[in-house]
Amino acid sequence: MKRPRILIVGSINMDLFVEGANAIPGYGESIRCRHYGYASGGKGSNQAFAVAKQGADVVFVGCIGDDENGKKVKASLDKAGVNTDYLVIDPDTQTGLALMLVDDKTGKYVSYVAMGGNDRLSPEAVKKALDENEFDMVVMQLEMPLETVYRTYELAREKGIPVFLDAGPAMSIPLDRLKGLFIISPNEAETEALTGINIDTNENALKAAKWLYEHAEPQYVLLKMGERGALLYSGKEFKFIECFKVKAVDSTAAGDTFGAALAIRLCKGCKIEDAILYAHAAAGICVSRLGAQTSIPTEEEVEAFLQERIGGTL
Repeated sequence: MKRPRILIVGSINMDLFVEGANAIPGYGESIRCRHYGYASGGKGSNQAFAVAKQGADVVFVGCIGDDENGKKVKASLDKAGVNTDYLVIDPDTQTGLALMLVDDKTGKYVSYVAMGGNDRLSPEAVKKALDENEFDMVVMQLEMPLETVYRTYELAREKGIPVFLDAGPAMSIPLDRLKGLFIISPNEAETEALTGINIDTNENALKAAKWLYEHAEPQYVLLKMGERGALLYSGKEFKFIECFKVKAVDSTAAGDTFGAALAIRLCKGCKIEDAILYAHAAAGICVSRLGAQTSIPTEEEVEAFLQERIGGTL
């Protein structure tokens, strides 16, 4: 079987993560935390890194500044085997910076993102990558200009390439120009932002999935519901697919890892239910480790995890 070739279009940041941020301060208030560090991140960059570690060929399109942070995040992707030939270096902006505040009791986090170059990523950069390469799938997020999101989908669709929208960060956007996606996959907060429905119950999750299917007309709606697992909707039937129980330490790159692993397995011809279970395993390993890209598992680690948990691989 040939290695899948995937185009990732999205954000790239330097992450400043603070561990032990177990409360959110009010204005004028300080909270003592335990530890901080720097690491490469950004939703698009994390997914490109994860695709490379999971055994596929990956091209990444993003935008960074001509600065030290940009050099470091690019070097991280290069070392992982990501093709960065289409990474735009813009001397008139900064590389994006994300402040990640991690609650080390739950592994959950909040983030503040200075967008920097991510706000300057243009459709022209995406078109160049699509014109000069062949891809099995395009994966994109919303952490870039909305016009670039729309044009990425339209350009890929013209070439018959399936597009997977990992619909973060949480925001409300018109879906008219995204009709016909292969997959739209928001998490809980992103689902509420898109649909106005809080998916705190399975009943509400079903309502939100139907809403997204009616408005975006994808092949699949896939809601990521944290420790409750995932809800898959094809327009005809719903399936709840449970995740693996692990001790959560840091959920920073879990959703990005899930999306990357899912894309690869689908490109390899797996049934979507099996691909989701595999993605759950990859994300489960990720949340049990600290950091963003440093927590992303290899294909071999995911297969070992599955062997231990279900007695085989997928």
